[in-house]
Amino acid sequence: MAMEFAEAGHDVVLSEPNGDMLTEEMWKKVEEAGVKVTQDDLEAARHGEIHILYTPTIKTLEVAKKIVRHLPKDAVLLTTCTICPLALYCCLKYELRNRKDIGITSLHPTTVPGTPQHDRYVIGDRSLDGKRFLTEEQLKKCIELAESVNKKVYIVPIDVTCPIGNKGSSLLTAVVLAGILEYYDVGTRVMEFSEDTVEREIVMVLEVLASIVETSGILGLLKALNMELITKSASSLGLSEDREILKIALKRLKNIDEKLLEKVKNARINPTIPVASQALVKELRTIIGGKAAEGMIERSMKKLFMG
Repeated sequence: MAMEFAEAGHDVVLSEPNGDMLTEEMWKKVEEAGVKVTQDDLEAARHGEIHILYTPTIKTLEVAKKIVRHLPKDAVLLTTCTICPLALYCCLKYELRNRKDIGITSLHPTTVPGTPQHDRYVIGDRSLDGKRFLTEEQLKKCIELAESVNKKVYIVPIDVTCPIGNKGSSLLTAVVLAGILEYYDVGTRVMEFSEDTVEREIVMVLEVLASIVETSGILGLLKALNMELITKSASSLGLSEDREILKIALKRLKNIDEKLLEKVKNARINPTIPVASQALVKELRTIIGGKAAEGMIERSMKKLFMG
């Protein structure tokens, strides 16, 4: 990414304290592309308007906390695939009190940079509840940076950058979304349920499954569910031959790895209380209110995006 931006004419500083990450020949190619390489994070921090963080999650937080007060005025911190920008914001709230000019968003490549598949960037704008974490001018600079290297820019709510962009998560997002649309079609068109009924059942299923995974992991989820019952129940809804998604899902569920099923036998289902999460947020704001409620919500948000 650094090489690509430098070759497009940008003044780029790449901070990498661990010189052993690349061979001497590789570093030479990086520098020949016009990238200034340093081992000093603070030197890089003082340099530019846009700072792209591409380190493992915990290291990203350490680097961000270290450099934030050294950034130029109106600089922007951008995350990639290693951490959600909302999680970064939650972890930097104390430091940002004295740097309200700093913007936070993503420049998510959604694939491996430098490969033929890398033709886009995902940038987060307003959150799903309407909050902004960077100014319009800062957003414009980020868009122009991505477009300067001939990448297509997708602007999405900042909350969904990782579910859409992260390689593993996006696979799950696509499969789950396909299942939702399949049930929406069956429920509203074939069974003639109301949209409210279908949407309520979708929320119920997703919240229950997510809650069990959160408390008990995948093995706990498989133990809590009855695979035979699920496949029989779902099979009865194969109301037409064109239900390809259902057929694929049933085939997968009927062929779960035996070694995995052996592990499930010893799995533990921990205490779990499935709730409608957005309804709970409203209850917190109504009953508790103020900073106490917002603090609880932010800690839960951090848990969601970071674990």
